[in-house]
Amino acid sequence: MLPAIATLALGIILGYLAQRSRICFIGGLRDFILVRDAELLKGAIAFFVTAWLAFSVAGAVGLLDWQTPAYRAQPAAAVAAAPAAGESAPARSGAATGIGLPNWRLWALTAAAGLALGLVSTLANGCPTRQHVLAAQGLREGLFYLIGFYLGVIVYYLATKPLIALFI
Repeated sequence: MLPAIATLALGIILGYLAQRSRICFIGGLRDFILVRDAELLKGAIAFFVTAWLAFSVAGAVGLLDWQTPAYRAQPAAAVAAAPAAGESAPARSGAATGIGLPNWRLWALTAAAGLALGLVSTLANGCPTRQHVLAAQGLREGLFYLIGFYLGVIVYYLATKPLIALFI
């Protein structure tokens, strides 16, 4: 029960600060590029500086473990990838074996998704964080954006995610 109360309290505090500061990551970058207005960009910069300081302090105090996690072997994945009797083993890239960088398709899909979200958010006049604040203030446009945003999440998990697995 305590984590739920702490999460709710932190959410209320962060929501209040987001509303009062008019924070918008994409809108700040958009305004700075188009009209050289850094007002919204200051909030985004303050967010990243605060996160950097908070993680640095938490790591110095010992609240965070900065060690790379050790992954256990996954025997089910190894059995599934094993060739059948009489077949040769398929050629595997570094990404498939977990060694090296992910393949170029993953990078391309990630870049395309980021650009699409950035473009849609720019056209919608704000990032998802800002749209949550606008919807909480009663603006219908923010509510419609969030309805589409969460419907997109559902479509991704039901339809797009299995298709992406075919290409990666």
